[in-house]
Amino acid sequence: MRTILTVLLTSLVWAFVILAFFEPRAKSEETTPPATTTVEPTVAPTPSRAEKKAEKRSEKRAQTAAPVTENIDYTREIDGKWTPVEGAKYDLEFTKYGTVIQYHGSLQMRHDYSLSGKKMNIGYDKARIEIVKQGNDCYLEIYNSQEYSGKYRRTSQPRKIAMRQLDESLYAEAIVGKWSVINGQEHPLEFTKYGTAIQHHGSLELRHDYSLSGEKLKIQYDNARVVISEDASYYYLEIYNSQEFSGRYRKSK
Repeated sequence: MRTILTVLLTSLVWAFVILAFFEPRAKSEETTPPATTTVEPTVAPTPSRAEKKAEKRSEKRAQTAAPVTENIDYTREIDGKWTPVEGAKYDLEFTKYGTVIQYHGSLQMRHDYSLSGKKMNIGYDKARIEIVKQGNDCYLEIYNSQEYSGKYRRTSQPRKIAMRQLDESLYAEAIVGKWSVINGQEHPLEFTKYGTAIQHHGSLELRHDYSLSGEKLKIQYDNARVVISEDASYYYLEIYNSQEFSGRYRKSK
Protein backbone atom coordinates (compact mmCIF):
# COMPACT_ATOMS: atom_id res chain seq x y z
CA MET A 1 0.00 0.00 0.00
CA ARG A 2 2.77 2.38 0.89
CA THR A 3 4.44 1.56 -2.40
CA ILE A 4 1.31 2.48 -4.35
CA LEU A 5 1.00 5.82 -2.55
CA THR A 6 4.60 6.60 -3.23
CA VAL A 7 4.15 5.93 -6.96
CA LEU A 8 1.01 8.13 -7.11
CA LEU A 9 2.68 11.03 -5.31
CA THR A 10 5.71 10.77 -7.55
CA SER A 11 3.45 10.89 -10.67
CA LEU A 12 1.63 13.96 -9.38
CA VAL A 13 4.90 15.77 -8.72
CA TRP A 14 6.11 15.11 -12.29
CA ALA A 15 2.78 16.18 -13.71
CA PHE A 16 3.10 19.56 -11.97
CA VAL A 17 6.67 19.93 -13.21
CA ILE A 18 5.65 19.19 -16.81
CA LEU A 19 2.71 21.68 -16.68
CA ALA A 20 4.83 24.40 -15.10
CA PHE A 21 7.75 24.08 -17.51
CA PHE A 22 6.47 22.90 -20.93
CA GLU A 23 2.92 24.45 -21.24
CA PRO A 24 3.91 28.17 -20.99
CA ARG A 25 6.64 27.63 -23.54
CA ALA A 26 4.19 26.07 -25.99
CA LYS A 27 1.78 28.99 -25.57
CA SER A 28 4.63 31.44 -26.07
CA GLU A 29 5.56 29.72 -29.31
CA GLU A 30 1.94 29.87 -30.53
CA THR A 31 1.48 33.61 -29.84
CA THR A 32 4.80 34.80 -31.23
CA PRO A 33 4.06 36.42 -34.64
CA PRO A 34 6.01 35.12 -37.58
CA ALA A 35 8.95 37.18 -38.70
CA THR A 36 8.11 39.54 -41.63
CA THR A 37 10.28 40.19 -44.65
CA THR A 38 10.76 43.90 -45.52
CA VAL A 39 10.77 44.67 -49.25
CA GLU A 40 12.69 47.77 -50.23
CA PRO A 41 10.70 50.00 -52.73
CA THR A 42 12.09 50.33 -56.24
CA VAL A 43 12.99 53.95 -57.00
CA ALA A 44 12.72 54.95 -60.69
CA PRO A 45 15.72 56.84 -62.00
CA THR A 46 15.20 60.62 -62.40
CA PRO A 47 14.95 61.50 -66.14
CA SER A 48 17.61 63.79 -67.48
CA ARG A 49 16.85 67.27 -68.87
CA ALA A 50 17.27 66.01 -72.44
CA GLU A 51 14.84 63.15 -71.78
CA LYS A 52 12.28 65.60 -70.32
CA LYS A 53 12.53 67.84 -73.41
CA ALA A 54 12.15 64.86 -75.73
CA GLU A 55 9.05 63.76 -73.81
CA LYS A 56 7.50 67.23 -74.08
CA ARG A 57 8.18 67.36 -77.83
CA SER A 58 6.56 63.95 -78.21
CA GLU A 59 3.47 65.14 -76.29
CA LYS A 60 3.18 68.26 -78.49
CA ARG A 61 3.44 66.16 -81.65
CA ALA A 62 0.71 63.87 -80.36
CA GLN A 63 -1.53 66.86 -79.63
CA THR A 64 -1.05 68.37 -83.10
CA ALA A 65 -3.58 66.95 -85.55
CA ALA A 66 -2.10 65.20 -88.55
CA PRO A 67 -2.81 66.89 -91.91
CA VAL A 68 -5.80 65.49 -93.80
CA THR A 69 -5.66 65.50 -97.60
CA GLU A 70 -7.95 62.63 -98.59
CA ASN A 71 -11.73 62.61 -99.11
CA ILE A 72 -11.99 66.41 -99.35
CA ASP A 73 -14.79 67.89 -101.45
CA TYR A 74 -12.84 70.62 -103.26
CA THR A 75 -15.93 72.31 -104.71
CA ARG A 76 -17.46 72.75 -101.26
CA GLU A 77 -14.30 73.47 -99.29
CA ILE A 78 -12.91 76.16 -101.62
CA ASP A 79 -15.99 78.32 -101.02
CA GLY A 80 -15.02 81.14 -98.66
CA LYS A 81 -12.44 83.82 -97.84
CA TRP A 82 -8.70 83.06 -97.71
CA THR A 83 -5.77 85.04 -96.34
CA PRO A 84 -2.14 84.61 -97.55
CA VAL A 85 0.30 82.51 -95.52
CA GLU A 86 3.21 82.19 -97.95
CA GLY A 87 4.03 83.22 -101.52
CA ALA A 88 1.00 85.48 -102.00
CA LYS A 89 0.05 89.04 -101.06
CA TYR A 90 -3.68 89.55 -101.48
CA ASP A 91 -6.73 88.01 -99.81
CA LEU A 92 -8.94 85.85 -102.01
CA GLU A 93 -12.59 84.93 -101.94
CA PHE A 94 -13.82 81.95 -103.94
CA THR A 95 -17.57 81.81 -104.45
CA LYS A 96 -19.62 78.82 -105.50
CA TYR A 97 -20.97 81.04 -108.28
CA GLY A 98 -17.86 80.72 -110.46
CA THR A 99 -16.18 83.99 -109.47
CA VAL A 100 -12.98 84.59 -107.50
CA ILE A 101 -12.40 87.99 -105.88
CA GLN A 102 -8.90 89.30 -105.18
CA TYR A 103 -8.87 92.09 -102.58
CA HIS A 104 -6.40 94.93 -103.18
CA GLY A 105 -7.36 96.99 -100.14
CA SER A 106 -10.72 98.57 -101.00
CA LEU A 107 -10.35 97.52 -104.66
CA GLN A 108 -11.84 94.18 -105.71
CA MET A 109 -10.56 92.35 -108.80
CA ARG A 110 -13.09 89.80 -110.05
CA HIS A 111 -12.26 86.87 -112.34
CA ASP A 112 -13.97 83.75 -113.56
CA TYR A 113 -12.77 80.37 -112.37
CA SER A 114 -13.78 76.76 -112.81
CA LEU A 115 -12.71 73.70 -110.87
CA SER A 116 -12.45 70.03 -111.82
CA GLY A 117 -10.91 67.99 -109.03
CA LYS A 118 -7.55 69.65 -108.35
CA LYS A 119 -7.39 71.36 -111.76
CA MET A 120 -8.42 75.00 -111.83
CA ASN A 121 -8.93 77.43 -114.69
CA ILE A 122 -8.55 80.87 -113.10
CA GLY A 123 -8.30 84.07 -115.12
CA TYR A 124 -6.11 83.03 -118.05
CA ASP A 125 -4.19 80.39 -116.07
CA LYS A 126 -4.44 76.64 -115.85
CA ALA A 127 -3.49 76.07 -112.25
CA ARG A 128 -3.35 73.17 -109.80
CA ILE A 129 -4.55 73.35 -106.22
CA GLU A 130 -4.25 71.37 -103.00
CA ILE A 131 -6.58 71.70 -100.01
CA VAL A 132 -5.29 70.43 -96.66
CA LYS A 133 -7.12 70.31 -93.33
CA GLN A 134 -5.09 70.44 -90.14
CA GLY A 135 -6.96 70.58 -86.86
CA ASN A 136 -9.45 73.44 -87.10
CA ASP A 137 -7.57 75.11 -89.97
CA CYS A 138 -8.01 74.63 -93.71
CA TYR A 139 -5.22 75.56 -96.15
CA LEU A 140 -5.28 76.19 -99.90
CA GLU A 141 -2.18 75.91 -102.08
CA ILE A 142 -2.30 77.25 -105.65
CA TYR A 143 0.38 76.28 -108.16
CA ASN A 144 1.26 77.54 -111.66
CA SER A 145 -0.67 80.82 -111.60
CA GLN A 146 1.19 84.11 -111.92
CA GLU A 147 -1.45 86.13 -110.06
CA TYR A 148 -2.68 83.64 -107.48
CA SER A 149 0.07 81.12 -106.64
CA GLY A 150 0.78 80.73 -102.93
CA LYS A 151 -0.48 79.22 -99.72
CA TYR A 152 -3.62 80.57 -98.02
CA ARG A 153 -5.58 79.86 -94.83
CA ARG A 154 -9.37 79.95 -94.87
CA THR A 155 -10.81 82.61 -92.56
CA SER A 156 -14.56 82.24 -93.16
CA GLN A 157 -17.27 80.51 -95.17
CA PRO A 158 -20.74 81.78 -96.14
CA ARG A 159 -23.42 80.93 -93.60
CA LYS A 160 -25.97 78.31 -94.55
CA ILE A 161 -29.58 79.45 -94.95
CA ALA A 162 -32.58 77.17 -94.77
CA MET A 163 -34.48 78.19 -97.90
CA ARG A 164 -36.86 76.59 -100.39
CA GLN A 165 -36.29 76.94 -104.14
CA LEU A 166 -39.13 78.46 -106.14
CA ASP A 167 -40.54 76.90 -109.29
CA GLU A 168 -38.82 78.34 -112.38
CA SER A 169 -42.17 79.53 -113.74
CA LEU A 170 -42.21 82.12 -110.93
CA TYR A 171 -38.71 83.49 -111.60
CA ALA A 172 -39.71 86.26 -114.06
CA GLU A 173 -42.02 87.86 -111.48
CA ALA A 174 -39.91 87.10 -108.39
CA ILE A 175 -36.68 88.62 -109.80
CA VAL A 176 -38.21 92.09 -110.06
CA GLY A 177 -37.14 94.36 -107.21
CA LYS A 178 -34.12 95.63 -105.27
CA TRP A 179 -31.66 93.05 -103.98
CA SER A 180 -29.09 93.62 -101.23
CA VAL A 181 -25.83 91.67 -101.07
CA ILE A 182 -25.22 88.67 -98.78
CA ASN A 183 -21.92 87.31 -100.08
CA GLY A 184 -19.79 87.01 -103.22
CA GLN A 185 -20.69 90.49 -104.39
CA GLU A 186 -20.11 94.11 -103.46
CA HIS A 187 -22.88 96.07 -105.15
CA PRO A 188 -26.69 95.87 -104.68
CA LEU A 189 -28.69 94.99 -107.77
CA GLU A 190 -32.12 95.98 -109.00
CA PHE A 191 -34.14 94.24 -111.72
CA THR A 192 -37.03 96.15 -113.29
CA LYS A 193 -39.99 94.67 -115.14
CA TYR A 194 -38.85 96.72 -118.16
CA GLY A 195 -35.82 94.54 -118.92
CA THR A 196 -33.20 96.71 -117.22
CA ALA A 197 -30.82 95.68 -114.42
CA ILE A 198 -29.33 98.46 -112.29
CA GLN A 199 -26.14 97.90 -110.33
CA HIS A 200 -25.77 100.46 -107.55
CA HIS A 201 -22.22 101.74 -106.93
CA GLY A 202 -23.04 104.17 -104.15
CA SER A 203 -24.57 107.19 -105.87
CA LEU A 204 -23.53 105.81 -109.28
CA GLU A 205 -25.98 103.57 -111.16
CA LEU A 206 -24.79 101.23 -113.93
CA ARG A 207 -27.67 100.13 -116.15
CA HIS A 208 -27.70 96.97 -118.30
CA ASP A 209 -30.22 95.11 -120.41
CA TYR A 210 -31.30 91.68 -119.23
CA SER A 211 -33.66 88.89 -120.23
CA LEU A 212 -34.78 85.86 -118.22
CA SER A 213 -36.11 82.53 -119.47
CA GLY A 214 -36.54 79.99 -116.70
CA GLU A 215 -33.16 79.87 -114.95
CA LYS A 216 -31.24 81.33 -117.91
CA LEU A 217 -30.28 84.96 -117.44
CA LYS A 218 -28.73 87.07 -120.19
CA ILE A 219 -27.22 90.17 -118.61
CA GLN A 220 -24.74 92.54 -120.22
CA TYR A 221 -22.45 90.12 -122.19
CA ASP A 222 -22.95 87.10 -119.91
CA ASN A 223 -25.04 83.97 -120.23
CA ALA A 224 -25.67 83.39 -116.54
CA ARG A 225 -27.83 81.06 -114.47
CA VAL A 226 -30.04 82.02 -111.54
CA VAL A 227 -31.70 80.25 -108.62
CA ILE A 228 -34.43 82.01 -106.65
CA SER A 229 -35.47 80.69 -103.24
CA GLU A 230 -37.45 81.84 -100.21
CA ASP A 231 -37.93 81.48 -96.49
CA ALA A 232 -40.49 83.05 -94.19
CA SER A 233 -39.06 86.57 -94.46
CA TYR A 234 -36.98 86.89 -97.65
CA TYR A 235 -36.48 85.92 -101.25
CA TYR A 236 -32.94 84.88 -102.20
CA LEU A 237 -31.31 85.35 -105.60
CA GLU A 238 -28.16 83.44 -106.58
CA ILE A 239 -26.44 84.35 -109.85
CA TYR A 240 -23.89 81.94 -111.35
CA ASN A 241 -21.29 82.36 -114.11
CA SER A 242 -21.27 86.13 -114.46
CA GLN A 243 -18.03 87.90 -113.65
CA GLU A 244 -19.70 91.19 -112.77
CA PHE A 245 -22.95 90.02 -111.17
CA SER A 246 -22.31 86.62 -109.56
CA GLY A 247 -23.16 86.34 -105.88
CA ARG A 248 -25.99 85.79 -103.42
CA TYR A 249 -28.61 88.50 -102.79
CA ARG A 250 -31.84 88.86 -100.85
CA LYS A 251 -34.92 91.09 -100.71
CA SER A 252 -37.71 91.36 -98.17
CA LYS A 253 -41.10 89.88 -98.90
